[in-house]
Amino acid sequence: MNGAKAPFWALYLAAAVVAALMFLPTAGIGIAQSGFNPDEWRFAAGLETGFAEVHGRWATHWAHEVLFGWDTPIAILIFILFAALFAISVLIAHMAVAPTGPAMAIASVLLVFLAGFSHVYLTAVLHFQTQAPWFCLGLLASVGAMTLIAPAHVTSPWGLVLRVIVAAELLAIAIGFYQSYALLGFLVPVIVLIRVDRYGHWDSLLCLCRVLAASVVALVLYQLQLRATISVLDLIPNFRFSGGVDQTVILEKLSALPRIERRIHSGGLVGMPHPYRGIFLLTAAAACGAVLMAAACALVAPRAFSGGGWFGAVRVLLGGYGALFILPVLIWFLYPEPYLIGRTIGFMGFVFAGVVLACTTVFANGLAGRPAARLIPAGGLTLVLVFGLGQAVASSHIWPLFQRVAEQDVDLAEAIVKQARSIDGFDIKSTPIRSVGGPADQNQRFGSFQTPSTFGRDIDMNSIFQILYGATDYAGSVLAPPKPCRAFPEGSSVFMAEGTLFVCLEASAPLSAKSTCFPLGAGRNGALCYSGTIAVLIGQTCADIDPGNGQIVVTQMDEAGAQFRQHRFYSQALATEMNGLCHRFIETAGEPFSALSIESTGAEPGAHWAVKHKAKDARTLEEIFLPPTNRNNP
Repeated sequence: MNGAKAPFWALYLAAAVVAALMFLPTAGIGIAQSGFNPDEWRFAAGLETGFAEVHGRWATHWAHEVLFGWDTPIAILIFILFAALFAISVLIAHMAVAPTGPAMAIASVLLVFLAGFSHVYLTAVLHFQTQAPWFCLGLLASVGAMTLIAPAHVTSPWGLVLRVIVAAELLAIAIGFYQSYALLGFLVPVIVLIRVDRYGHWDSLLCLCRVLAASVVALVLYQLQLRATISVLDLIPNFRFSGGVDQTVILEKLSALPRIERRIHSGGLVGMPHPYRGIFLLTAAAACGAVLMAAACALVAPRAFSGGGWFGAVRVLLGGYGALFILPVLIWFLYPEPYLIGRTIGFMGFVFAGVVLACTTVFANGLAGRPAARLIPAGGLTLVLVFGLGQAVASSHIWPLFQRVAEQDVDLAEAIVKQARSIDGFDIKSTPIRSVGGPADQNQRFGSFQTPSTFGRDIDMNSIFQILYGATDYAGSVLAPPKPCRAFPEGSSVFMAEGTLFVCLEASAPLSAKSTCFPLGAGRNGALCYSGTIAVLIGQTCADIDPGNGQIVVTQMDEAGAQFRQHRFYSQALATEMNGLCHRFIETAGEPFSALSIESTGAEPGAHWAVKHKAKDARTLEEIFLPPTNRNNP
């Protein structure tokens, strides 16, 4: 017995060594050299770390804020990443592939690992150096949970109950690390559905029942542990997505579903160029073909499988196509934002490999005894290899972008401070800094993929000056300066106004005449104004446009009163005093609307208020700010 176990562990140890040789020179070095992105600069300054109270990621909060920190050595983080991703690969390969020998076992583990860690969507996640390890542990927890309750020979009912409870807790932890990454665990019951050669119909049905029970208990445990974390750590809950999803949004997403599916499988969510899009789509089509062949085999050769026949074919189709096309969009339908971010489904490489290997295993077993049966597993491994290599080559173009943009950000910060120090009244530690527009030299792209600069137009919390120079507060961004200016580093691009340092990263002009404005009401002397593609809250004091610990949400409506667009002014974005008034900016589509509502969602007493306006009721800013005694006699 002991002699049988030794080769098993030696097998996976050898696979781990080879996997490390694949991982470290590519993603490992990429992570170590990629530098800070805007989020990592903020984490280094202790900002935006509301993982539990804002994003509901209680397990990430414990890992990132309590047990470890942003300054954890990068080698430790990379080791945690590698160990989690390799363990996931072992579990998926074990479920998807029939044990036909050590060579097949090692090859399947390594190819699942390659397809998983090199996927461009996961590469976008791994750049978040101090969060990615915990997200990957969430992936492992979800897969481990479902593996635990996959069909197994458990004679004791209490043993089975214990497995379900442990699986529920692991799944709750996975949700607590990163909600969408808990979905990868459902690949395990998908493989159970596909593997009609290994699992009978009754086994698959019982597996789905256990999955359902564990999922329900996991959701309850997640909520309890989230609340316990907030209570124990004395956090103030301010969840980003606390409401439901509007029915109109769901219908819009359903209409856009074919386009989104194409973007998911072509790498379009991160802007992959051709020929990579074509390669990714071809491999996705081949995966669909593998599902179809496995289903056909289950149908025409029912006696070759314990779960064959027409119901077996339905199982294969439901599992295979469900994993490829339904699993990645589930999280999209569960939150109100209209877009799907690639990194939220960074696990797609594992899904692809698991589905392909499971289907080719079924196909090969259906042809057992025929010469072609030996070629089928090799074909499946080859397809996963082509997919993984394509993803790896694409990711190799992304890692240098991270590094170059991070280096350019540091160089730009140094150049700004050097020029600003010649201005009277500037103190790097105390002077507020506002950038205008985005840097002209940040055109590092791969296709349409572009990693954000911490000086980007839409980055309103820039902590680079805090980390490099000890500034008291983070820098903000505005979409229009108080006076015309040229692009940095030309003259007049850096100047002081009302005690604030303005840095024009692109040639800019002040806001045009503010004639499309709506009063905020609620006793606030402020207004919402539109100027081209800019929406701006303007108050006579900053308190008039302060969202408190929440946000000010503007909802635009059509003639029928249906909501079709929202933009949000977050409390984290700093207000800016210009020309005697206080401003908060946000970029919009600049499209027409018939009515709008302005709502403050602050949680503190008296912070919640709302007002509605029709578009035809727009006024000039001067009319809104006119003293009450003069409004009838302008």
